[in-house]
Amino acid sequence: MISAVARTMAILEELSEEPSGITVSKLVERLKCEKSIVSRILSTLTDADYVIRDPATSTYRIGLRFAGMALRHLDSTGTSDLCQPLLQDVANKTGELVQLLIVQNDQMIYVAKAEGKQRVRVLSLVGRVAALHASAAGKVWLASLPEERALAIVLKQGMKKFTQNSVTTVDALRAELARARRAGFAIVEQEMFEDASSVAVPIRGRQGDRVVGAVVLSGPSYRLPKKRMTNLVPILRELADKLSDVANLDFQVESIGSGIMERKQRLA
Repeated sequence: MISAVARTMAILEELSEEPSGITVSKLVERLKCEKSIVSRILSTLTDADYVIRDPATSTYRIGLRFAGMALRHLDSTGTSDLCQPLLQDVANKTGELVQLLIVQNDQMIYVAKAEGKQRVRVLSLVGRVAALHASAAGKVWLASLPEERALAIVLKQGMKKFTQNSVTTVDALRAELARARRAGFAIVEQEMFEDASSVAVPIRGRQGDRVVGAVVLSGPSYRLPKKRMTNLVPILRELADKLSDVANLDFQVESIGSGIMERKQRLA
């Protein structure tokens, strides 16, 4: 039986994906839940200012009070103070979006970002779980694992076809991981989003025995041909080394990841 708390978190999860707002009927359709229950939960969240209702459109969206809780949590871990300046420095140098992911419970989560100054940008994925088979960060982490385990993790998550370039077969993924393993970095070209490409390098723990995260640089494909992405790898490796040394991600992974994954697991 699904608890009221689980339903509430499921609603908040859907709202987090809809910054412009979502109707009650759409939430009912997605969650397969009774309208009266959804309406009652939304009413409680609205009264507490965690959710905002737009009377003109009858849509609901996340309120600043809820967003503030997430920001305070990240701030308490030291991520903002330690990681943000390093990410921003690379974003300023390259002009592109730079994001930090951490590994937790066989998943990768986008936990921080820095925007470049280019006018045309790609979508930030902070707060989301990476699609391992279609993301540069996912591939660079999977490449660090024994092949059997990597494939088991991907097959459990699924290999959704996001674009015509998405890798959707085990054999194709094996080849991609072998390339990433040899190179020490991974590149994806229009696999997750049309006209967007990314390059990622791993972040290793202080002992160097495991990959605890990744840094990924993303942008429109016309600005990031494969040659430019390859040329940017040394900058990203330097960033990854600094993040590992300065931010102590062996600790941060447990602290940040646990908070995010606890919420994800309650929705399953």
